[in-house]
Order: sequence, then C-alpha cells, then structure tokens
Amino acid sequence: MLSIDPTLSASVPRASEDGSVNSGRPAGFSTELGSMRVMQDKKESYRNESAQFLRRLKPFLQVKFAAAIDETRKALEREKGSNLTRSGKVKLDPRNHDLARDALWKYSPLMLFTREANRPEWEDLLKIYESNAKPLYQDEFRDAVFAWKRIAKKSTGDESDVLFTSQIEKQTEGIATTARKLTVKRSQTLAKSLRSPIGDNGSKTGVDRGADARLQQHEVFSGVIDEIIPIVTMEQNFIVEFFHVTSLEQHDFPEAVAAATPDMRRGTDLRRTKVMDPNRELAKQVVISMDEVYSFLQGDLLSLVDWSLQSDPL
Repeated sequence: MLSIDPTLSASVPRASEDGSVNSGRPAGFSTELGSMRVMQDKKESYRNESAQFLRRLKPFLQVKFAAAIDETRKALEREKGSNLTRSGKVKLDPRNHDLARDALWKYSPLMLFTREANRPEWEDLLKIYESNAKPLYQDEFRDAVFAWKRIAKKSTGDESDVLFTSQIEKQTEGIATTARKLTVKRSQTLAKSLRSPIGDNGSKTGVDRGADARLQQHEVFSGVIDEIIPIVTMEQNFIVEFFHVTSLEQHDFPEAVAAATPDMRRGTDLRRTKVMDPNRELAKQVVISMDEVYSFLQGDLLSLVDWSLQSDPL
C-alpha cells in the first residue's frame, strides 16, 4: 500500500538498501498507463481489506486493553491489602505495570500497521488505551498520596506558638508564668498516665517513637513526586514504543513482525529517557496522550501543595 500511495506514511522517507532515499515505489516500478491502472485497482482492493481488518481489530483490542490493565489493577489490590500496607507505607512499584505491558507487546506491530494504513483508526486505538489507563493511574496515585499523608507528622499548636511567637512576647514572660505553664503541662501528662490502664506504658512509648519518626509535610510532597515521576516517564515511553508514536524507527511493519515471535516481543528499557521527536506532529500526539492519561495529576498535586503549606507554612 505504501508503494502505491507513499503519502500514507506518517514517517520521514526511508533509506533504501543502497543508501539512497526511497521514494516509496518498488524497484522496477513502471510508469506506463497499463501498469498504473493495475496498481490503482489493487489500491482500492487493499484499502477495503485493511478497512475490514481494522473494523475487527478495534473491538478486539478494546477487550485486550481492558483485560491487560485489569491484571495490573489486581496486583495493586493485592499489594494494597497486604500486611505491609496495613502496617505502614509501601512504595509504588513500577513493575506492577509490566503485567499489563507484557500482555500487550505482542500487538505492537499491528499498531504500526494501523498508523500507516489508517491514521484516524490509529488515533482511536490510542484513545481507547488512554481511557482504560487513566482510572488505574488515578486510583493508584491517589491511594499513594493518602498513604503518604498518613505517615506525615501532625502539626501541634505548641510548635506553631514557638515558631511564630515574637521575641518581645517571650521577653515579657516572667519566671513565674513559665513555671506555671510547665506545671500545668506536667500535671496534664501525669493525669493521662494515671487514667491509662496498666501495661499501656510500653505501647505508649512505641507510639511516641513512631510519632517522632514521622515525616514533615515537605518530605511527604517530595516522596510523592519521587515515586510518581518514574512511573509517568515509563508510561510515556511505553506509549511511544507500543503505538509507534515516533519518526525515529528504522523498521517497517513486515520487519516488526519478523523481528520476534508474538510471545517474545518486548520493548526497550522504559526507564531510559528518550530524545524529542523531530516530527512535530508525532511529538504533539505524545503530549496529547499524556495529558489525557494524567489529566487528573495537576489538580491532585496542587491540592497536595495546599495541604503541605496549610499544615507546615515554613
């Protein structure tokens, strides 16, 4: 199809084996009228066959996308219900998303075929994947933020008074006033210890130590960012590789199919940073896809900033 109509390709012209730029026409291509008529007849036949194939491919992949992402959701649910999660904070694990990707890599060459054969259908497949991935990341990130907040140090009124009381006010306090405050606090502490059941002293000490080990609000915000960024980066790289949203590839559909058997197809290291695509249209498509998958993230991070500043203005 690309030989008949080179304008189908969304990529830059490919170099031929002898190093020259291939115009898209096969070797020995004839420009005679009879040959052109035959090629045009085949063009319509190929278009119809590919259109029928893509009409079947879309609902098929819609089911596969949902099933693959559900595998990652199940892994996150198991992790969420583990004893480690109940007892403390479990770090986000990017490997959970490999469960979905391992089930989808086998269909990657079909994404390249769809991009070259029918651009609107390819964009629809991207949207179907985005609509399935977005709720997963939204739930995962919000659960992570909640877990991080839970281990944050609670702000006390005494600390705020110490931080924001002026030096002049401190100087006006006499020795008697200071002694009275200390006596009241000591009396309150003694009363609490007397009211508590026997044997609670050990557990109380454990709680106090746990409270002392809690994080400041700015540390919680930093921890959330450090966990989320690698996952977002890997998802962007996966979208670029799986859907072939790039003009930097050096292989076509037949080569992608022949490179490995379906079960052995895998992408490159998704943790490695990719260069900006020189094709502005495809680079823009990456931005659009990421905006769709993570459309909730900006609002969630701004809310976390507000929470951090309200709890700990410094």
